[in-house]
Amino acid sequence: MTSRSNRIKAYRQDWSAWQVRLELGPVGIGNPDGFWWPHSRDLVTELAGLLPVLRPGFGPARRVAFRRDEWTTAPRGMISGGLRTLLDGYRHMPARTVDVIGVGATLTLRLITPVAGAATNTAQHRSIRDDRAGPEIGAWLRDRHRRSR
Repeated sequence: MTSRSNRIKAYRQDWSAWQVRLELGPVGIGNPDGFWWPHSRDLVTELAGLLPVLRPGFGPARRVAFRRDEWTTAPRGMISGGLRTLLDGYRHMPARTVDVIGVGATLTLRLITPVAGAATNTAQHRSIRDDRAGPEIGAWLRDRHRRSR
């Protein structure tokens, strides 16, 4: 079985004009697990789009750890899908990363800001409908779990 990169580009439910852009790297490569292209520095707004895309394969996010100075002021928690997610801001966390912590799994996502992402070749990304995003994330996590044993 060969490792392959899962690319997920799902439409946000809240703002149909914006898209959640997420790419998970090949399993077993290391940190980060993938890349995320947020549209703003408003963490709660961005997570409101990201967490529902992750939920079908990843499960509910219990906690999100982030570097405090990279986002506008964030509350200590938020409600996503009827469940509370704790938001933990740190000063000494690797730059441009977010850790999404669930039950039995953690995803470390490298942030690609609009300026840093300008050089990214968008032709390399394919679109996947919302109903397929969860199964692809789930398969990626299962493959990662099998390889870590």
